[in-house]
Amino acid sequence: MEDQHLYTNVIRVAGFENTLDDHSLFAVFDGHGGDFTSRYAAEHFLEVLSQQPEMKAYAQLEKAGPASRSDVTGMQLLRTSLDSVFSQLDAQLREQQQEKNIAIDNMPPHDPNDESLLAARGQLTYEHSGSTCVVVLLTPSHIIGCNAGDSRAVLRRAGGILPLSFDHKPSEVSEKDRITEAGGYVKARRVDGDLAVSRALGDFVYKTNDAMPANKQKVIANPDFVVYPRSEEDEFIILACDGIWDVATSKQCADLVQQLTMEGESDLGVICEEALDTCLKRNSKDNMTILLVGLPGMKQASSALRLQNAIWGRKATLQAKVFADQAGQQVPPYAEPPTAESTSGNNPFTSHLQHTVAAV
Repeated sequence: MEDQHLYTNVIRVAGFENTLDDHSLFAVFDGHGGDFTSRYAAEHFLEVLSQQPEMKAYAQLEKAGPASRSDVTGMQLLRTSLDSVFSQLDAQLREQQQEKNIAIDNMPPHDPNDESLLAARGQLTYEHSGSTCVVVLLTPSHIIGCNAGDSRAVLRRAGGILPLSFDHKPSEVSEKDRITEAGGYVKARRVDGDLAVSRALGDFVYKTNDAMPANKQKVIANPDFVVYPRSEEDEFIILACDGIWDVATSKQCADLVQQLTMEGESDLGVICEEALDTCLKRNSKDNMTILLVGLPGMKQASSALRLQNAIWGRKATLQAKVFADQAGQQVPPYAEPPTAESTSGNNPFTSHLQHTVAAV
């Protein structure tokens, strides 16, 4: 599978004994053309972040007050750090891919009669993969979203949907202008008629114009940022690759999560699985990864109205309907979800953070 993801409740900073244990980071990487780029980015993202000088400066700031972590000074340091991670990962990936391709070219001659060697060599392919990347960094005071590509993150706050990223498509005016200026073209909403995203890690066949800097190539790795101050009304965050968003809008996906929690489901992993199953039923043809981050404001059915195994009940009713239709009978509809909401004292998401990951 070409998708990768990462999540951590602790941000480490190189050279500092104390960690940022009140910070969390989540990311989804949607690879294409192979899993090399997405896997490398997921494995090295936190390491590269920890080495940024701006992260060291951020860790030395006071937690609150003027010129603190929660002020403009802190936010700018985090944005600069994350932006540098994207560009440095891209530079590392270029070297890694070149080394892999050179190694293939330099393989010694093989015995044409040795079938095992022929099979092994046939499995080697030149590395040209790429990957989108969407990241959400939670601090005690802010939510920072950044992305390159069309993987997406959204925040549900007080029943509304706020974007934490914006899809980078070749057909967007600013993206199309850059692609054209770099000597490319957009056809069928794809870069040079082939690549469906205009920003990504890797994809170096679209980054070959030596007369232009990295941020002016046909495809670039530079992320865009969305920053919100945190609110008590923040309910949950969804990060997912385009296999989800191809068949569901941001609101539809968030509404499904909310419906399931109001039906009594408290296992975020099970909710992720139901979201994936729903997208499969809608004929999603792409790989799918979804991360669901529960925040203290997440609404649930009160304990008195909470249904046990809510999703099992939904699926059992649907299966019973299939059998009943085959037998010419009728099945009572699934019960309407309760509308009461739990108090903060009964809400399992009132801690700093709870999160669960499911992937297909």
